[in-house]
Amino acid sequence: MINKEILAEIWDDIENKDKKYFKIGFEELDEIIKIEEGKGAIITIGARPAMGKTALSLSFIEKILEQNKKVLAFSLEMSEKQFVQRFLALNAEVDLMRLKIGQLSKSDYEKLAQGLNNLENFDLTISDLAVTTDEIEEKIKEVKPDVVLIDYLQLIEGKRKMDRVTQIDNIMRDLKRIAKEYGVVIFILSQLSRALESRYDKRPLLSDFRESGSIENTSDVVIFIYRPDYYRNSDEDNDIRIKGETEIIVAKNRFGPVDTSYMCFKANISKFFSGRNRLNDIF
Repeated sequence: MINKEILAEIWDDIENKDKKYFKIGFEELDEIIKIEEGKGAIITIGARPAMGKTALSLSFIEKILEQNKKVLAFSLEMSEKQFVQRFLALNAEVDLMRLKIGQLSKSDYEKLAQGLNNLENFDLTISDLAVTTDEIEEKIKEVKPDVVLIDYLQLIEGKRKMDRVTQIDNIMRDLKRIAKEYGVVIFILSQLSRALESRYDKRPLLSDFRESGSIENTSDVVIFIYRPDYYRNSDEDNDIRIKGETEIIVAKNRFGPVDTSYMCFKANISKFFSGRNRLNDIF
């Protein structure tokens, strides 16, 4: 017999018209992914190098911070200063390279001043130290964030000496427990296998995760990034629709359908924008 308390709980959910859902801040994606507020989830963003994993995650984080959410970011590939510099360029919409070398216009300075003000008001904590899942959990206990970003999975240290596949399995299980226990949404960035580069259709598949099938199995949501213009001389040579147009592929979704959302990527500021036909506004 099915537990009657569970049936009653499900009926309460059905009748609850005021249920609130976690919002990333991009309307198309929020219509696809319906995570109930406070329930916790693992959202894995997978892509090959240079496809824009960090840029997409920071674009998400910007939207989430604008909702007055608290975010904890583990930047395992960049120092805290590099992370903030990149996030500042994204928020101010200033060319990242010009910011790094100091070749800025008067307009750039004005945008950066506003960006610095925005960052000061965001509730964002950044850690750039090498971490284990135990250290991630301790930091979550300390900061009490709504959202956690881990950039990226393969740089998390395993607790014990064992093969890397088993370590990744254990890391993913630990992160899933942490997400559920503390009611946080954890964005995890992950590398994909180079095997997809040899395929005619280079859209990522769930089987492209490197090192472990547990990444696919444990994630509640899997998002892949596919930019046709990156493969200009490849599978879509005759169908390059728009420079910067990006397919945001929701390949796994425990909270709704699998589907594809479209964004535009502006490479010089490493930022994604909603929609597929906004080039006149963006470039």
